[in-house]
Amino acid sequence: MIRIAHLYKNYYLGISFIGIIAFVVQEIPYIIMPLVKPEPNPIMNMQNELKWVQTIQGVFGMLSMILLMLLVRDDVSFFSIEKTRDKAFFILTLVMILINFIGWAFYYSGHQFGWLIVVSQFAVVPLYYLCFGLWKYNYPLVLTAAVFFAIHTINGYMNFIAKK
Repeated sequence: MIRIAHLYKNYYLGISFIGIIAFVVQEIPYIIMPLVKPEPNPIMNMQNELKWVQTIQGVFGMLSMILLMLLVRDDVSFFSIEKTRDKAFFILTLVMILINFIGWAFYYSGHQFGWLIVVSQFAVVPLYYLCFGLWKYNYPLVLTAAVFFAIHTINGYMNFIAKK
């Protein structure tokens, strides 16, 4: 962790190396997508009819990513699972990314069911950020990820379940 500027209490603008790792891990399915070339690819071809939903989703998604990587606390270590609370949220973080990867495996193999896409690609990514934020005591991330979860899941529902 690198602290650049003090913001408030124990929070600093800085660089969270574990946050960057967490972000890159979550992006792996998108990184390998050009190699897999799923056909069809409904997520990448999705047309949002409600632009305000897309805008809010983008704002809170971007805020979550920024807070994940650029907000650090001086009282939280790089990796700690000493407390039961820390273990629980770390395990939940791992469960969320595992669900996401399993969903992508189904997606890439042609099993592109609406409810599976909504759960594994739309709902769990913000929950991954939320659980990570709880694990690292990054409460601004928890707040933005909660809003991101709600709007991202609604957007997924509208595009992959309600339209059918």
